[in-house]
Amino acid sequence: MKILTVIKRELLTRTRTKGFVFFTFGIPLLAAGFIFLEYQIVQASQNVSSNIAVVDLSQSLYPELSQVITKSTSQAATDGGSRFHLTQVESTAAALPQTEESLRLRVLHKSLDGYLIIPADVLTSRTAQYHALNAAAFAVRADLSSSLRQAVNRARMLAAGIPAGQLDSMAGSFDLNQLKVSATGDSRDNGQTAILAIVLISALYLVMLLYGVVVMRAVTEEKTTRISEVLLSAVDPFSLMLGKILGVVATALVQLAVWGLCLGLFLAYGLTMLRAAGINWTQYMPHDASWLYICFLLFFIAGFLLYASIYAAIGSVVSSEQEAQQTQMPLTIILVIGFYLAFYVMANPTTWLSVVLSFVPFFAPVLMVTRVAVSNPPVWQVLASFALCLATFFLCTKITAKIYRVGILMTGKRPTLPELLRWLKYA
Repeated sequence: MKILTVIKRELLTRTRTKGFVFFTFGIPLLAAGFIFLEYQIVQASQNVSSNIAVVDLSQSLYPELSQVITKSTSQAATDGGSRFHLTQVESTAAALPQTEESLRLRVLHKSLDGYLIIPADVLTSRTAQYHALNAAAFAVRADLSSSLRQAVNRARMLAAGIPAGQLDSMAGSFDLNQLKVSATGDSRDNGQTAILAIVLISALYLVMLLYGVVVMRAVTEEKTTRISEVLLSAVDPFSLMLGKILGVVATALVQLAVWGLCLGLFLAYGLTMLRAAGINWTQYMPHDASWLYICFLLFFIAGFLLYASIYAAIGSVVSSEQEAQQTQMPLTIILVIGFYLAFYVMANPTTWLSVVLSFVPFFAPVLMVTRVAVSNPPVWQVLASFALCLATFFLCTKITAKIYRVGILMTGKRPTLPELLRWLKYA
């Protein structure tokens, strides 16, 4: 009952503040505004219209390039992209310097956006030179390069005697569908599950890092203001520390639930727009990922509790915000190591090293979720790893409570490791 009282106090104290309300509801609004602004910027940078003069010294590539550009321009009108307006300029190799000088002046006076020099041996060298005033127009350069590549390919096939009517059919794309093998059957997976795993472990990493610091600051604040001495007169250290950790975790889950709801609404709107545009978005979604979501939720809570208990121990040791920032560095390094190990596990999920690392409590929240995403490990391994995380959490909370009990009486110098061991004996 005392633990529930502490949890209620921590939850209500934090959720009733103006800062909590602002960050809980303001962050999704700011994120939506940022995404909308970024979308408008991308659209503006893609929908570029460029007037380009073309000097074709090969006397053969311009017709093919013009045809390819016409198709890409009509496609850009519906999908968004660079639009080209080509103007052919007749010249010879001998007169090229004078022609270039004239075109350069037109570019400087902004009557042209650029000019393209196609060499006489373009079909063999497969190179050309594009002169532009704006060297940062990457979308224009990419689209122009793609159009030139298609034009050269078409010209080479025509030179080889392939009829013009067969060129479009011969230039079709090729799709390789990948299937993920599992005990329940094979399912289509072209990397969607791996991407989902990266998103989930990134979210787990950020949440443990951000909200763990909240727990640490809460403990440090109560220690420096001496509120903890009053609380310990009514509650034992373990109940106080467990309630404090669970209260902060509950606060974080409330905030994350609101953010998750906003994200879900945003994704639902986006998927509806994709469906209205005729895009089959289901091919990009992982199939049968329910077990992955369940494992993520379990290890999210277990990992959150585990790291929160260690951050609480740090808050029990230090006496100021500056000391806390220095002391938490080793724990932050452990978090970073676990995040980078996830990429090794993603590439080698069934090796003995990956299996062993996924049972280490400090790495398990990230690595076991990664293994579930890419390799379907046995259920007993998942449950055993989860149980180890919870057991480590209770052990760390018990140790933290002992440190907290002595630490509130100690101020000034940060204790050394031998002194911490003595604190545990005193407690």
